[in-house]
Amino acid sequence: MSNLRSDGISRREFLRASAAVGLGLLAAACAPPGAPAPGAEAPAAPEKAEEAVTLRFLTQGGSQSAFDRYEPLIAKFQEANPDIKIEPIWEPGGAIEIQTKLLTLIAAGEGPDTYWAHTYTNAGQAKRNIQMDLQPMIDADPSVNPEDFLAGAWLDFNIGGKQIGIPRETTSTILIYNKQLFEENGVPLPSKDWTWADFEAAAKALTKGEGAERIYGTADWNLNRNTWIKMWQKGGDVLNEDRTKFIMNQEPSISQVKLIQDWHHELQVHIPGVEKGGFSTGDLFTTGRIGMFPQFSVFFNVMASEFEWDIAHLPLDPGDTRTTRVASAGHSMYSGTKNPDAAWKWMAFLASEEAFWHFVKTGLSVPSLRAVAEDPEFLKTESLPPSAHIMIEAFEYGRPEPVAGDWIGVHREVQAALDAIYGVEKADPKATLDAIADRVNELIAYVPGE
Repeated sequence: MSNLRSDGISRREFLRASAAVGLGLLAAACAPPGAPAPGAEAPAAPEKAEEAVTLRFLTQGGSQSAFDRYEPLIAKFQEANPDIKIEPIWEPGGAIEIQTKLLTLIAAGEGPDTYWAHTYTNAGQAKRNIQMDLQPMIDADPSVNPEDFLAGAWLDFNIGGKQIGIPRETTSTILIYNKQLFEENGVPLPSKDWTWADFEAAAKALTKGEGAERIYGTADWNLNRNTWIKMWQKGGDVLNEDRTKFIMNQEPSISQVKLIQDWHHELQVHIPGVEKGGFSTGDLFTTGRIGMFPQFSVFFNVMASEFEWDIAHLPLDPGDTRTTRVASAGHSMYSGTKNPDAAWKWMAFLASEEAFWHFVKTGLSVPSLRAVAEDPEFLKTESLPPSAHIMIEAFEYGRPEPVAGDWIGVHREVQAALDAIYGVEKADPKATLDAIADRVNELIAYVPGE
C-alpha cells in the first residue's frame, strides 16, 4: 500500500469537532447579546467532510475470469480506503481493444485514472504522453521497489527513462523439449552451456520419418519474435538504438534469418508451415512430432503430453550475448488524472504481494513480483515444468522487443516477409526485408489517435 495519506478527517474526529462546536454555541447562547462566551473564543465553523474520490479503472472484461481477477481486489481496497471508490470499465479484448477504448475515452474528456496496459502499445502512447511518469511516486513510496520485480518485466514499462507503468504478468522465451524423444535417440539433454552447434546436432538426430509421421527436430523459429532473439544474440536488432529506423535488413540480422531459412530447406529439421496441416505447434509437440521449440513461458498448449518434457535456456555461442524475449502487461496511470494521489494508492495496492497472490490464484501465468514468482509454492504449480526456475532466471538477461509506434503493425509486416523467406517461396532474405523497410519506418513513426 502507498504511504501517501488522505487529507480527509475520520468520523471520530468529525464528531469530536462537532461536540466542541456545540458546547461553544451553548455558552454563547447564555451570554448577553453581542458578548463573547465566557472564557472562550468564537468557535470556528466545522470542517466539511470530503466526499469519496471515484477512480475509473479501464481493464479487460467480458469473461468471468476477468471479473474474478479484479472484483475481490476492488472490494478489499475500498474496505481499506473508504474515501476511494473504484469504478471499473470492463472492455473485452486485448492490447488493441483496450487502447482503442482508452483513446476514445480520452477524446471524450473521460479518460480513466488508471488502466491495464500492454508492452506492445506502451511506446505509441508514450509519444502522446498518455501515461503518467510514476518515478516520483515510486521514489516517495517504499512499498513499491523496482528491485522487487523481475528485471526484464520492469524494463518493459520503462520508455525513454520514464517508468510509465508497473508490470503485472510477464513471460520469458525459453526452449520446450521432449525429454523422452531426446533420451530414446541418445541425444544429450539441453544444458545451460549448450551451443547452436549442439542445437543443430540435436535437431538432426531427432528428425526422422516421412510424410504425416515425420518427426521434426524443431519448430517456431519462423515466428518473428523468435527470429529476433537469434538476431539479438549476434548483435542484430529490428530497429536502430533510438527506434527510428528499420535495420533488420542489415547484418548481422540477415545472416541469422538465412540460417533459419537453411533449417527449413537445406537441413530440413524445422517443420514447414505447410506440414502442420492446420494443427498448432503445441498439438504437434504433444503427439511427439516435434522435438523442441522456443515459446514464451505459458504451457497450457503442451500439458496434454503423455511423455516427459521440460524447458531449457536457449543455446548460446561463445562471445555472443545471452538474451531472450520478455513481454509483459501491467497497469498504467493516465497523465490527465485529477486524482493522482488516490490513483497511486490503487496502483501500489495492485503491486502488492497480496494482490499478486490473488492474480496467481485466478490464473495469472507468470507474476512479475519476485516474492511470488520465486516462491516454491508458485514454482511447484502443476501447470509448470520441472525446471520452472529456468523461466524465472531468464528474466535476468531477457529484454523487451524494441517497441515503437504501431508495433502490432510492425509484427504483421515482418511476419509476412519471414513467411515468404522461410516458406515454399524461399524468398531472398535481404531483398525481401529491404522491400518492407519503408513501410516499417512509417509504422514506427505512428502516433495513436492522430
